[in-house]
Amino acid sequence: MVRRKSSGRGTVWLVVFLASALAAAPASAGGLDDARSRGKLLVGVKTDFPPFGYLDPSGKPAGFDVDVARYLAKSLFEDEGRLETVPVTTGSRIPFLYSDWIDMIVATMTVTEERRQVLEFSDPYFVSASLLLVPAGSPVRGIEDLAGKTVAVIEGSVQEKDLALVAPAAKRVAFKNMGEAVQALKTKKADALCQDDTLVLALAKENRDLSAAGKPILPRPYAIAVRKGDLATLRWVNEKLSAMKKDGSYDRLREKYFGGAVGKEGKP
Repeated sequence: MVRRKSSGRGTVWLVVFLASALAAAPASAGGLDDARSRGKLLVGVKTDFPPFGYLDPSGKPAGFDVDVARYLAKSLFEDEGRLETVPVTTGSRIPFLYSDWIDMIVATMTVTEERRQVLEFSDPYFVSASLLLVPAGSPVRGIEDLAGKTVAVIEGSVQEKDLALVAPAAKRVAFKNMGEAVQALKTKKADALCQDDTLVLALAKENRDLSAAGKPILPRPYAIAVRKGDLATLRWVNEKLSAMKKDGSYDRLREKYFGGAVGKEGKP
């Protein structure tokens, strides 16, 4: 298991690095143009973040975000089969985008001002907040109980920075993926895990030895991300998101993956 104590600076250094690279690199074709040229849309999705992204019984990516990507591929090519999903993690999704391995990110990307320095964000399509996941019977009942406790976060996540603000006395430990973080919680190497509320609620439902604790904090929107300056792709994505809501596709996906657990704005 690879882990490190989080200083909350990982995302900052990534943003600074990418901003420098952007300033030095020549302009490249947009994600939409790239997709049209190859005849396939490459979309970064998560596979460890149910119900937004996970692997189905056959080992194929599935979930809310994956279905959004399918809608985009069908809109572009009239064939959702011309979608290629590329598994990404919280920490790898921006580097993948700038390595031209994907055309866009549809992977629970929380909108922050820091990320706006290197990304263009679509209109929001969901709203999520942070929530704690703890072992069943834990004395941790909320953010106020985290002083001196070890809290697992994911590298590059908003929780790395948010916890420094709302629970500065907590000891943050960053993991590369959710599997490692959940294992740390189950083996008592962490007292709590802080992640997006939808995932925490899903994990609590799937694992009887874990439970959600406290109230959701710092709600923010999810959006689709494209490369900085790729305004043509951004406009197209926004048009398709609007179409999804108008033709009922968005409501059907919301009902499929969340039932009555979220409101019309996608907020739990």
